[in-house]
Parts: sequence; C-alpha cells; structure tokens
Amino acid sequence: MLDLLDVFERADAGPLMKDMDYYMKRLVPKLQEVIRRHEVKWDKSTIVNTDDDLIDGVFEAAVDLIAEAGAYCPDTNRVMEFSRDEVLRAAEQAPKTARFGEGREAKTMAGRKLDDVDAVPWIHVGGGIYTTDEKIYLETVEGLASIDIVDSLSVPSILQMRGKDARVRSPQEILAAIKTVILAREAIRRSGRAGLPIINGISAASNAVSMLAAAAPQFGLRPSDGFLIDFLAEMVVNYEALQKTAYFNSISANVGSTSTPLFGGYGGGAEGNAVLAVCYIIMGVLIYRGNYHYNAPLHQNLRMSSTKPLLWAIGMSNQVNAKHMQRPMVNLPYLGGGAGTEMFHYEMAAYMLTVVPAGGQIFSGHPAKSVVPDSLLPHDHRFHAEMGLAAAKLTRAEAEPLAQAFFGRYEDKIKTPDAGYHYAEVYDLNTRKIIHDDYIRIQDDVRNAVIKTGLDVRPS
Repeated sequence: MLDLLDVFERADAGPLMKDMDYYMKRLVPKLQEVIRRHEVKWDKSTIVNTDDDLIDGVFEAAVDLIAEAGAYCPDTNRVMEFSRDEVLRAAEQAPKTARFGEGREAKTMAGRKLDDVDAVPWIHVGGGIYTTDEKIYLETVEGLASIDIVDSLSVPSILQMRGKDARVRSPQEILAAIKTVILAREAIRRSGRAGLPIINGISAASNAVSMLAAAAPQFGLRPSDGFLIDFLAEMVVNYEALQKTAYFNSISANVGSTSTPLFGGYGGGAEGNAVLAVCYIIMGVLIYRGNYHYNAPLHQNLRMSSTKPLLWAIGMSNQVNAKHMQRPMVNLPYLGGGAGTEMFHYEMAAYMLTVVPAGGQIFSGHPAKSVVPDSLLPHDHRFHAEMGLAAAKLTRAEAEPLAQAFFGRYEDKIKTPDAGYHYAEVYDLNTRKIIHDDYIRIQDDVRNAVIKTGLDVRPS
C-alpha cells in the first residue's frame, strides 16, 4: 500500500483542474459510465438487496470510479490519481478489526459478514447534536454511557462560550472543542464506565487546528478513542483532512474516515449514492489509513437518511463492505422524526433492518434531522440498540418485508416529520427519572407493534 508521503504527493502533483471541470467533465460522467458498465440498478420495489451479483457490480463500479476519476484536492486544484491495482490493494488490505476503549471497557470492533445471525454487532449510540445547557450535556452523556449494552459513544457538541456561539475557525471554537472533551469525559466517568470510548472525535471541532488542540491527552481523549477525518461531497480531499491524517497516524490513534455522499447531488440517485459510499470506504484506507469508517449518506434536500432509495443505497454499501472488505464500519442515520416520536422509532427500525443483516454495526442516530437542541434522549437510544440486536438475528431476506412494513408507517410524513421532545420535558433534571407518561406510552406502543410484526425487540 502507498505510504502517507506518496498519498500527500498525489495532492500536490496530480493533473491541474478547476473544481467544476473535475465535477462536470470527470466525476459525474465517469460515475454514470461505471454504473452502466457494471449494470448497477436499483429495483425500486425493494429496500433490502438480496442479489449477490449486484453486490459485486457495485464494488467493481466503485473501484473503477476511484481509478478513473480520482479524488480532488481544492487546496491545490489537483486531481489525486490512483491506479486500479492501488485501489484493489487498499480494499484487500482494509483492516478487519479496530480496538477501542481502556481497562474493562476495552473491546474490539470486528467487521461483519452478510446474514451473520450468530455474531453480535458492535453497539454504538449518541450523536453530535448541538447542546446548549452544560447540565443537560452532562446528564445526557452520562445517560448514554450508562446503557449497559453499549460499546462506544458519539458525544454531542458544546458550541457556546459565555452564551454566544463559537464561530467556525475562531479562537472560541478551540475553547469550545476543549470544553466538549472535558465535559464528555467527566460525564462518562460519572457513569462508572470511565474507559468507554468516544469514537466521533470532537464534534465541536470543524477544522484541524481545533481538533488537534482538543485531542491533547490532558483534556481526556486517548488514542484508543476514535478520531474522524471527513471526505467532502463529492470525492474531495482537502489539506485539513490530510493534516489530520498526518497527525493521528503519527500517534497511532484510531482513525475513522467519514463520508456523507449526497442523494440528489453530483452522485444522482440511489445507484450513484451506493457506488460513492463504497468509494469512500475504500478511500478511507487508501488515503487516510482509517481503521474504521463512518458511513452517513444523506438526502441533499430533505437532510435525512430514511427515504426508500437511501435505505437501499446505505444497505447496499454495507453489503459490499461485508462481502469484499469487512472493514469495521458504523452507519450514522439522520432521521426526520423528532425525539421520542412514533416516526423516529419506525425510521430507526427500518434503518436497522437495512444495515445490520447487511453486515453493518448498530448505531442509534440523530432525531429531527440533527437540528433541534437538547433532543438526545438516552431511553430512545437504548430502545434503538435493542432494535439493532433484534435485526441481527435476521437474514436480509427475512428483514426485507419488515423494512417495507416499517417504512410504510412513516412514508407519508417524510416531508412533514413529527416534532419531538426535549430532554427537560422527558427527564427530571435532578433524578434523571422519566417524568413524561406519553413518552413512555409511545415507546411501549411501538415496541409492541414491531414485535407483533416480526421484529423481536426485547428489553435489555
């Protein structure tokens, strides 16, 4: 595999090209070409793919796209080019495991196989949602860490300093990122699971300077946590990403490559989104040396992941990974329904049925499109982790009709999602006990309904 200096050289010495020329003359036509070449076609009547030949077609299309279109570095206006052999070697050498955590919480995330009903998936909960109140922040993260079946956390952001938002790339952002780490680690310590890993890096850090500053060990992050390095949509690798790559590989930290291919953007529809998602899984190894991956395809206009074509595309990218790489990977869902709503729960059920039998891990995600403050409710995330464990007992063929049924429960609300609850509405801020009867009733009703439909979601 290429060493890091060779990779960085590709960003400095590749063909010179304007960004729009790269998108419109190289990436978009080549993506359409490889989709036709390998006969990648979504059957719109399905959510969960069961055609193994189609898995191979998506993989080959992704390999060809990287080799023939390359990635784009906007800082140098250069195309980062890679040969087909280099791309295939990265896929073949993709890590199969990633080790996270400290002490008794140390554990290995292993890549999963298709229809592997005997292997228990990794359980990851949380999200990087904007949080305003420090007390709510501590209580929220402590509540997530206290879920006994959980293996790792994503922690939310503290983006305010003295009541004002910290502007991106400002000095205040560095302080906000440091503050986020300190509070998150303290909240995890309070849960009695001090070694539990944080694997979404520093959600308050939008740039390399803030992330590297807040990653200093005196603030609480450790190489056994996980640090995210983003690809920008689409196929963009900027200097900030490469700076993070240089640093986190130098300290032998867990590196999580991250991608959010946009449905409706340069990638087009479901087929293009699936191919791009697989490209990023491979490129995360090839360019960032990532030992795990954050997969987060998103609808460009609706800002959610739970539409029918996106469920298929996300599931397909997991199937390709499971069959050809088995790289440790979690899938970040952006869901439309507000926290605690029926819609939110049914979206999560459909999502789990799409990704877990396909070889994905369990990741409870963002309610309300990740835009509503104080809407991470730990009880939701326990419930959704339990959904994932139930989905892990099913094959893709068994999951397909259930995913269809649960998608039908929220399909007509996609453009007008249900509003949800805030933390202070549901929990007593002193005792952390649930005080909202309707919140519990809704969750109980959904649990009974999904069990009756065939997804055996038992309390943990």
